[in-house]
Amino acid sequence: MSERASDSRRPLPGDAAPARSARAPGRMNRAKPTTVRRPSAAAKPSGHPPPGDFIALGSKGQANESKTTSTLLKPAPSGLPSERKRDAAASLSGASALTGLTKRPKLSSTPPLSALGRLAEAAVAEKRAISPSIKEPSVVPIEVLPTVLLDEIEAAELEGNDDRIEGVLCGAAKQLKMTRAKPDSALYLSLMYLAKIKPNIFATEGVIEALCSLLRRDASINFKAKGNSLVSVLACNLLMAAYEEDENWPEIFVKVYIEDSLGERVWVDSPHCRAFVDNIQTAFNTRMPPKSVLLQGEGVRSGGELGAGSSPHPSLTEEEDSQTELLIAEEKLSPEQEGQLMPRYEDLTESVEEYVLDMLRDQLNRRQPIDNVSRNLLRLLSATCGYKEVRLLAVQRLELWLQNPKLTRPAQDLLMSVCMNCSSHGPEDMDVISHLIKIRLKPKVLLHHYMLCVRELLNAHKDNLGTTIKFVIFNELSNARNPNNMQVLHTVLQHSSELAPKFLAMVFQDLLTNKDDYLRASRALLREIIKQTKHEINFQAFCLGLMQERKEPQYLDMEFKERFVVHITDVLAVSMMLGITAQVKEAGIAWDKGEKRNLEVLRTFQNQIAAIQRDAVWWLHTVVPSISKLAPKDYVHCLHKVLFTEQPETYYKWDNWPPESDRNFFLRLCSEVPILEDTLMRILVIGLSRELPLGPADAMELADHLVKRAAAVQADDVEVLKVERIQLIDAVLNLCTYHHPENIQLPPG
Repeated sequence: MSERASDSRRPLPGDAAPARSARAPGRMNRAKPTTVRRPSAAAKPSGHPPPGDFIALGSKGQANESKTTSTLLKPAPSGLPSERKRDAAASLSGASALTGLTKRPKLSSTPPLSALGRLAEAAVAEKRAISPSIKEPSVVPIEVLPTVLLDEIEAAELEGNDDRIEGVLCGAAKQLKMTRAKPDSALYLSLMYLAKIKPNIFATEGVIEALCSLLRRDASINFKAKGNSLVSVLACNLLMAAYEEDENWPEIFVKVYIEDSLGERVWVDSPHCRAFVDNIQTAFNTRMPPKSVLLQGEGVRSGGELGAGSSPHPSLTEEEDSQTELLIAEEKLSPEQEGQLMPRYEDLTESVEEYVLDMLRDQLNRRQPIDNVSRNLLRLLSATCGYKEVRLLAVQRLELWLQNPKLTRPAQDLLMSVCMNCSSHGPEDMDVISHLIKIRLKPKVLLHHYMLCVRELLNAHKDNLGTTIKFVIFNELSNARNPNNMQVLHTVLQHSSELAPKFLAMVFQDLLTNKDDYLRASRALLREIIKQTKHEINFQAFCLGLMQERKEPQYLDMEFKERFVVHITDVLAVSMMLGITAQVKEAGIAWDKGEKRNLEVLRTFQNQIAAIQRDAVWWLHTVVPSISKLAPKDYVHCLHKVLFTEQPETYYKWDNWPPESDRNFFLRLCSEVPILEDTLMRILVIGLSRELPLGPADAMELADHLVKRAAAVQADDVEVLKVERIQLIDAVLNLCTYHHPENIQLPPG
């Protein structure tokens, strides 16, 4: 007798309880046994052949023909100890005697259909058209009384009659289908017990087809309500029990999942089928947003600005509204469910993706008014956003869906799912980000949620940050400007306070490499960004970003390199003046009057300017000579401009900013600052260099001016100059040595 047969003995009243205790209904997943369930090849196996091999449905002659039937179950390579395979060759000896188990015979005496019957049949045909690739069960069901189901299975196992086991289980599925509204308790409890003690018997093609037919909507039952979901939940958990340890699941599971997702979602949304559904969803490789994130916007919805008091969201049905608390409670998987969750479709990745995309394209391309799109289609799109094509299909329609009150809620979830799954940064995802940036939303609730989604987009891939900033800035300068651009930029700058200013600076560099002169537009844009983001930008990081050397072809082959350097210098000067916030201005005015209030704000600003000037002198010393050989006049102009020692009109001649009333005050605030040792040292080194066009006398004069200017700012709470390197004195002395002109000839010695 096989190991499985000996395992199947039902406990008598006097016996000890079986080792694996039965579990509550709806929890069909068993603990993994320590020993392998499969019988050894030496023993006469009474099990079924492995998924993918042929199933004997009659005599040996017929068995050979059945090989040609399309396999729903993907064969996996045999020989691995972890796989649950059974030897098919020896298992057919008991099947040859059952010649009667052929395909289901057609009944000749068909009673005439009533009008209602014809309607039901048409509905069935229409429903089947949704997923024509799902076959009807191909095994002849053997119906037995629910009370003797366990005895029948045990008897068939003792005989080694696998076909009868399959037939009896298919018969049980048929009975469940007939009594879907009120299934027999003895029947479903017996099936649950069988799934617990011998889950293998459910893992045959015929039984899977029968159970999957229970997961499909029965179109002949024409009621609006979802009805009793018990049968569907049972079928899910029987399949989960049968396939828990298999790494390769059949494609039919995805097909019934898609059908229920687009239909009534009887079992797809059921918490009792969570483990089964989550394992199917591994096929899509989608990062699902946690419910806590999706419900974050709920608090805003009852805010005063909506004028609706604390009424529920208009797009929520009563049923969904009552489910929100359940969803939060259901958030975490139990440790047991965590252990069962693993990729199940690695071998079928391409065919599953192709099937899902075909179904979704078919749904989206139907000629239907935009209001008619089903909420369930949006939910299915959310679940399949792991595919880049799905993200691209969804994002192009999202703006319309978000503005449709009937679809707002699922559309918000879809927006979140699209953003969370933009993790490839390939051409498709860059296209997705481009579409996301163009979405225009007015209501505060939607805008709040949109900003949450932008944050998730930035977390999804490190390169999304630069791409998002680039698209926002280019959209801001385009004719089809999105009014939410600045809000998006504010969110981005808050999210990545160190990196975002650097990427923003790179976009400004790109603008200034353009053939057209973009300086005036760049100044206006920068002022608008600073104003709208309430000065919440790291100015030092932004300025350093402007000075980074770029190696891309457009920079190496730049036509106007000299103009580029001069314009970057101008943007640096504007950036330093834009750092003057209302508080800095107020503190500066108070300081002029001899009052000592808000000094901390003023000192922070002064140190910021000193640091930016140090970086700018480094840039002119090391980076600029490698970009272009500037004319001496332009080079000296740039050096003076960043140190605020240039003529005042050069700072505002482009667009009359700062305004006349603030002009002199702003220039004074930016010039009366400490000087860092590194800044002073580099100016002296530039003067000593023969390659750079600042002569020794000019360098000495500039250094002298800066030291005097810094000394004028000297106060107890600010250190205006601290020199620790003795080399600085050497540089000063070297600058003071007499160098005879190079164009005269002196006598030897």
